[in-house]
Amino acid sequence: MATANPPILTTDAVTVTTDRMGRLYAVIPDDVARPLAVAARKGIDPEARGIFFESDPHPADSWAATTVRAIFEAVLSSPVAAEDPDAWGLRLYRKYGGGTLLGFIVGESGWDPDARWWRDYERTGDLRVRGCASIVTASRPALAGTCTF
Repeated sequence: MATANPPILTTDAVTVTTDRMGRLYAVIPDDVARPLAVAARKGIDPEARGIFFESDPHPADSWAATTVRAIFEAVLSSPVAAEDPDAWGLRLYRKYGGGTLLGFIVGESGWDPDARWWRDYERTGDLRVRGCASIVTASRPALAGTCTF
């Protein structure tokens, strides 16, 4: 049985907000968050311990890379980023087409907009995109646009 392609994310489907401590969150539809969370774990040993692990690279034209670029664009065009456009790690994205989002990506069902905090953290792990979404800059032509988490 063939699996359906994940939905295409548009910038207008991304809600950019901060939590109670001022950290950035990109809240995306659950049907996009679930496959993106899987992509973020691709290549990471499930038994690995520690914090410095990187997913397998996703090609520049892949669904994961296209989705991350939509999130970057939504963050950069949001009022949250207008206060300090470089605070979320996307300075390189504006200039060189790559960078790392210093914030969280979560599905809508995993975020409580009123409390500005995680909703049912233990049961919504499939909606949390782990790691820092990154796109390789154009200064590295062979890898430009490649996405990792």
